Amino acid sequence: VALSPHELYERKVTMQELHAAITSLPDKQAKRIYAHFILGMTKQDIARAEGVHEKVVRVAIERGLRRLEKILKNSL
Repeated sequence: VALSPHELYERKVTMQELHAAITSLPDKQAKRIYAHFILGMTKQDIARAEGVHEKVVRVAIERGLRRLEKILKNSL
């Protein structure tokens, strides 16, 4: 299914807003969210790569997602 020019524009704007929101997060939260959701790494793999416990990664991602939600709600 081909997207209309308007749908393509909306998708681009949404991705730009999401990118801006992620980059406004604290560095570790942003990197962990990127690794998990964009690169597809498991939380356990991220923890292993960073030399931290999986719970540390899980909590950082959860907090980052809550911050993202607030940031994106405020931008609407």
